Amino acid sequence: MKKRPSKQVFIILGILASLFALVMFTLEFYVAYVLLSYKRVGTREIEVNQQSAIAINLNDIGTKEFTITTFNIGFGAYSRPYSFFMDEGEYKEEFISVNKSKTTKGIYAKGLSKEDTIKNTKGAFEMIKKQVDEENNPLVDFALYQEVDIRSHRAYKINQFEEAILTHPSYSYTRAINYDSAYLAYPFNDPIGASKSAVATFSRYKIESAKREELPISTGFSKLFDLDRCYSKHEFKIEGSSKKLFIYNVHLSAYDATGEIRSGQMKKLKADIKDTLDWNGVQNYVVVGGDFNHDLVVDNPLYDINTIPWWDNYEIDGTKASWYNYFRLGGNLSADGEKDFVVEDHIKAFTGVNIPTCRDASVPYGDLNNNGILDNFVVSIDGFLVSDNIEVIETVTIGSGGHNEVEETLESGAPGAGFGFIYSDHNPVKMRFKLT
Repeated sequence: MKKRPSKQVFIILGILASLFALVMFTLEFYVAYVLLSYKRVGTREIEVNQQSAIAINLNDIGTKEFTITTFNIGFGAYSRPYSFFMDEGEYKEEFISVNKSKTTKGIYAKGLSKEDTIKNTKGAFEMIKKQVDEENNPLVDFALYQEVDIRSHRAYKINQFEEAILTHPSYSYTRAINYDSAYLAYPFNDPIGASKSAVATFSRYKIESAKREELPISTGFSKLFDLDRCYSKHEFKIEGSSKKLFIYNVHLSAYDATGEIRSGQMKKLKADIKDTLDWNGVQNYVVVGGDFNHDLVVDNPLYDINTIPWWDNYEIDGTKASWYNYFRLGGNLSADGEKDFVVEDHIKAFTGVNIPTCRDASVPYGDLNNNGILDNFVVSIDGFLVSDNIEVIETVTIGSGGHNEVEETLESGAPGAGFGFIYSDHNPVKMRFKLT
């Protein structure tokens, strides 16, 4: 005769079943909460906080030199020891053995600490404030920022937008929200939490109007982790002229394996630029600045990679990276598909090539194995699309150790020294230009 299970066994099984049901209910409730909380901000007019009454006028055309910067501050997280959990990479074949691994993958979703995030946030904005002339007068007329968080968990509830306002006290400004997520409990060891982030624009000149334009994004589950991609568009009147200046602040998608998102975003942006150039029957002035997540050098007739010292001088294989694409601007890549911009579009692309504008964040920054070669893949993906009625005088990347730059902590000659990336995985790009 078989022995019947004891009462205690039934109690234990009942407890386990109840716990399992509770876990499943909690999980289903959480998934429903995230999905129901998801919403896109949409295309809309955005508020202009007018702190400046200075106007561009007809006499400035052909005579006045303007300065604009763009800087993705990376929500204050990306100091040099930082790596990001969504970034993955592969070492070049010759460096696999020395690193004892073929692949790389970042670790963190939030900043390393609140103190580090505050330091990076303040330091990033100070890099732009340091751009002054010999008499200590500010040089920057227009400052564009991306990934500026507003009390997000990943940035330890710091209001980075308020810090930006304090840095530019006499500038008119706008913000366009491009990430407003529910609490994300992933990755499990370091959850992103709830996030709110924006592209922020500051101007020494009066902003006539501003608009947030929505960009196409993924329709799948990955949309919960990607930004609510958009760009902000700012109109500046030119007194005494029928022409206007339009400045865009853009942050295009990364992690687009199929290229469909890229195609949709470029189609939208190109159409808007075309309409804006001829908006009132004349050729207006257009500057589109930001983090394009597209290489601005490889297929650009304005640059020769053979003359760039830092090009391909690193261990991680940039051709295997999944987080960026290429602008097709008339070089060899354009033979494989349609050009992004042709002569008839009246647009040229500019970036800084003195040093790169962005680093791979699948590993911390530097030469971690001490073999004399920078580990991180580096690239220039931040910069400006400029209409051809604007004269671009100079475009440079702001790094570390030079004039008006942050102090360099690496020894002179060390791999990556002078390249910046002190406060972010991006560097600011500065462009000087004239309206013609």
